[in-house]
Amino acid sequence: MTALLIGAVLISFSSVMVVLAGLPPEVTGFYRLTGGGVAMLLVLASRGRLRLFTPNVLKWGFVAAIFFAGDFIFWHRSIAYVGPGLSTMLGNFQVIPLAVVSALFFKERMPPRMYAAIPLALAGLYLMVGVGWSGFSADYRMGVFFGLMTAFFYALYMLSLKYALAKDKADSLVLASAAALFTGLIMGAIGAVEGQSFVVPTLKSLAAISTLALACHAVGWFLITRGIQNVRGALVGLVLLLQPTLSFVWDILFFGKVVDVVELSGVGLALVGIYIGSRTRVKVK
Repeated sequence: MTALLIGAVLISFSSVMVVLAGLPPEVTGFYRLTGGGVAMLLVLASRGRLRLFTPNVLKWGFVAAIFFAGDFIFWHRSIAYVGPGLSTMLGNFQVIPLAVVSALFFKERMPPRMYAAIPLALAGLYLMVGVGWSGFSADYRMGVFFGLMTAFFYALYMLSLKYALAKDKADSLVLASAAALFTGLIMGAIGAVEGQSFVVPTLKSLAAISTLALACHAVGWFLITRGIQNVRGALVGLVLLLQPTLSFVWDILFFGKVVDVVELSGVGLALVGIYIGSRTRVKVK
């Protein structure tokens, strides 16, 4: 339980570190995922688990990386437009596309609780961004769109991992590290094609990107992967809600985000919907 809690708290600082790093999205993603992936690789090597990197693991790691890259590209752009708190909240709406895609492509029946989760999450979304939509700038609206696209790509990433784990019985941490490394390479390639500089300009940026890669990504996900094994599913979903909740809190405390009762009510409704939806297991045939 302690490992799970610490992991969720560490990951909640990810969006804060992205802002503090001040680097282009693809460059930030490259350093975070390659750095975090290499750190995870070293942990696996110390435990003698490198032999688990089979051709199937590498294949599914690359497939997952394509979706993970989309997730990061949209999420980082959303952070730039709407801030770390709201962008992270929007990204956690992945429970909706996860359920819909599972029903459409894996022919899974929608669990009854999703009929409560989806309306609650959508009602929360409306209170967060729908009520004042007409008064938002074009950039802010684009940031909301990018945040929702983050949720869509994250759902596809999760489905690809679940499919690989179900079909090939891959080790979850090995698969996650393969996906991270491939995603980092994809992000780096996109950044290079776009002519972005990979120079880290200041010590502040270096400290932020190092914390993002090593503490938030590598250590955070390692602790979550370890902690999940010993905690009941319902409690796992509740603890993992710390990530979007704390990200929203950090945005208020560190970056002066202004919130009102309507938006806070939307956040509360959305978290309830996300929690109910996250308790639904996605089965892969």
